This record gives sequence, C-alpha cells and structure tokens, in this order.
Amino acid sequence: MRHPLLNWLFYGHVWIALAALALSWQSTYLVTGDYRLCPCHYFVFFATLGVYTTHRALSFRRAQGHPTGRRYELVRRRPVASALVAVVSLTVALALATQFAVAAFWPVVFALPFTAFYLIPLFPGGPRLRDLPYLKVVWVALAWTLMTDTFVVGAAGGWHTETLLRFTLILAVALLFDTRDVVLDRRQGVRTLAAERPVLTRQLAVVLLTLCGLVGLLVYPSAQSGPLLVAYGVGAVIGSITRAGWGEDYYAVYVNGILLLPPLSLLL
Repeated sequence: MRHPLLNWLFYGHVWIALAALALSWQSTYLVTGDYRLCPCHYFVFFATLGVYTTHRALSFRRAQGHPTGRRYELVRRRPVASALVAVVSLTVALALATQFAVAAFWPVVFALPFTAFYLIPLFPGGPRLRDLPYLKVVWVALAWTLMTDTFVVGAAGGWHTETLLRFTLILAVALLFDTRDVVLDRRQGVRTLAAERPVLTRQLAVVLLTLCGLVGLLVYPSAQSGPLLVAYGVGAVIGSITRAGWGEDYYAVYVNGILLLPPLSLLL
C-alpha cells in the first residue's frame, strides 16, 4: 500500500472510523428498524477518527518517536496533517454533540475513561489501563460497545442482544490484534493472552465470531440472520488464518475489515 490515499484510508484511521459508523448503523437498524443514517452515526465516525488519530500520536510520542511499524508512518512523516485530522474530527464531533439531549450521553461518559486512560496513566507514575494484565482487549470492547451500540440506540432499545454481540465481536477482533502487538507489549511489560498463548488466542477469537453468527441466527429473522451468519463466518475464517507474520497491511485491511462485514452484509 504505497499510494497515499490507501495509507490515509487504512493507516489514517478512516477505515476504522467507517467501521464504527457502519456498526452504529447496524445497531439502530436491527433494534429500531430504521435504516437511515442519523447525526449520531456521524458523531461516532468523527469521534472515532479523532480519538484514534490522537491515540496514535500519543503512542508515537511514548515510543520516543522511533517506532518502526507501518502504522506510525503517517504521524512520523505528516505530523501536522495528522494533528489537523484529529482536531477537525473532534471539533466536528463536538458540533454534532450539540444536537443530542444531555441524558443521551451517559454511554459516552462511561466510554471516556476507557478511552482516555488506555494510553494515559491512571495517576502520575501509575499504570495505564492497557498495562493491566490480560484486560487490554476488554477495555477496547467496552468502549466500542458503549459508543457503537448503547449510545446510538439509546432509550429506544436499552440493553438487547446486539449489545452482547457487539462486545463479543470487538473482543474477538481485539484478541486478533494482540497477536500483532506481541513484541511491543512484551517490550512495554504488558501481559496479554496472545503473548503467552498465541494459538489459543486465535482459537478463542474464532469461537467468539462463530458464536456471534449462531446467536444472530437464533435471534433475528432469516432475512437478517442469514447474511449476518455469512459475515461472521467469513470473519472467523480470517481470524483462523491470522498470523503476525502476515504484516501490518494484513491487519489494517483484513482484520479491521472484519468489523465492516456484518453491517455490509445487512446493507447488501
């Protein structure tokens, strides 16, 4: 992926922000039946783009500006442009936030600590959330579930099956990404399941994705459950062949792409 547009799409967090928007649309569609895109979906897109771009800059700084991964290429070579993307995205998200009632933001309030303290120490000299043994993937799954499901559905749906499926989906993808980050996590002293049991980690991710498809088959009408079963099944296949040796492009395109499979299957 040498083309600048592809680098911005897959390493500039546009791909992951599109996945967040698509998953938030999936939740409102499955719970309320409304297939339209709403301001809450765009809020999730810009908030995700802004937060992930900011996180990448903080991670780059923590690594003292010398990380070797492809995912740091944009922030290393285009620091001003990356900062501009983060600032503009967060500004647009804040502007969209003015359209919602204050009471609707309780999931966002709960997601903020998981997001902020994932890379920032809980207290001076203390650990970050990602430093806590084996829990790094849980914080990611919680934050994504709150933002792409609980927030967008709001009072119309409350807690529902899709909430559990969303947490399970994100947990599976986060587990797969931990297989990529083993070297970095070991260098930083972070204990993860992937670092100690890489094969078990992949198997667990495949089981979780398969469960998503089977539960959806039992819960949703065939017109929805059929495409979802295929989507989660394809995701399970991608997870089963995932290896750190495939390189960062594989993770950026295909593993992140697992998140887009369920909403795209519904759309098609």
